[in-house]
Amino acid sequence: MKPIHITAILGLVGACTDTLPPIEGTQSLKVELVTPASGGSKAARLPDTMRTITVNLTALDADGEVDTSFSRTVQVYAQFLGTLTPKLTEAPLGTFTLLNGKATNQTVTLPSAFGPTTIWIDDGKSNDPTYATGTSPTLWYRDPFIADLQTPKSETALDALSAIPLEDKQISVTTSRYGARGRLVVTSTFAQGYTVSDVQCADEAGTPPCTSQAYDHAMVYSFSAPRGDDFEPIVEGQTIEGFAGGVSEFNGLTEIGFPQTFGGGGVNVNKAREPEPAVLDAETTVTPGTWFDSLTSPGGGLINFERNEAAPIKVLNAKVCNIDDDYATYKQWKIDPFGVGGNCAGNKKVLNVITAGTVSDIDPPSLAGRTLTSVVGVLRPVSIGTFNVWIIYPRSAADLVLQ
Repeated sequence: MKPIHITAILGLVGACTDTLPPIEGTQSLKVELVTPASGGSKAARLPDTMRTITVNLTALDADGEVDTSFSRTVQVYAQFLGTLTPKLTEAPLGTFTLLNGKATNQTVTLPSAFGPTTIWIDDGKSNDPTYATGTSPTLWYRDPFIADLQTPKSETALDALSAIPLEDKQISVTTSRYGARGRLVVTSTFAQGYTVSDVQCADEAGTPPCTSQAYDHAMVYSFSAPRGDDFEPIVEGQTIEGFAGGVSEFNGLTEIGFPQTFGGGGVNVNKAREPEPAVLDAETTVTPGTWFDSLTSPGGGLINFERNEAAPIKVLNAKVCNIDDDYATYKQWKIDPFGVGGNCAGNKKVLNVITAGTVSDIDPPSLAGRTLTSVVGVLRPVSIGTFNVWIIYPRSAADLVLQ
């Protein structure tokens, strides 16, 4: 068979073509750094304090030339960790106004950005938008620490217990905020993930004791038994090299979803590196520091739960409440840190305890009315508006001490 030429086919069918008008108007926005003169590099990161950025803008037409007809106001955002901040549906960080296609020495103050970051310029909100966009050269900031994922914008804000600054971002945490003495230590494992704390040890060799501060803790939700990048199980007390995944807030609990864990496999295990649990302050009178006080109390009140989210905490001399429907439904039994116990229905100053699957040699209904000298468990909150439930998960029988 002889080959058929396309030109011959077009001739037979009488093919025709349309001539479209040329592309006109602004096609993109050129963004040039003024200060800093350089955005740094992966090996040489900008300091955290370098947040005020100055740029020059130029509107470019279809030929890459200055479009002098472009005189309008554009919106400014920051792009880092996979998404824009703020979202396009929210108010921008600021606005720049171009006149005759140019704007010089325009300044914007960025939020706390992490990793490779660009300033995103967008003409999408005017009455007659061109939808032209532009991005600056890359600004290299440090990668986030665990505390950056957890710390709310304001500890006294109404959403302090349920809002996080990096929600929906794709993060990678591979460094301790404590430098050479820091370690990322697994503090618990469970059927669908693990918790990890950023700790500072006694020396650079990682010698215990190791301590942590507020917001140094995270929960990595792996959907199944957690494993490292070598597919070996992750175990409590293990030091990991880091983790990556998507940040989300699920009913007040920060989770790292669809994760990858670096340096797993149950190696380098030393439970003595785990930080000492914070002791819940539950004075019998309203005093500064009581965890159940309001967010504006002198000791921080409820924010203490948020500061210790995903961390082991300790409750002293709590009395076990009567078993209620929550035990049948959720396997949650309640303790009263104020030592009263009894019928705790409607009492918001109690903690829920879940031992199912971890402490099999106790029968919670039989403990009603008894005092627990010490209860240790990893804290997970449920916070929906003004509805707050605090749940602790003991890891073994050693975490429960009866009088």
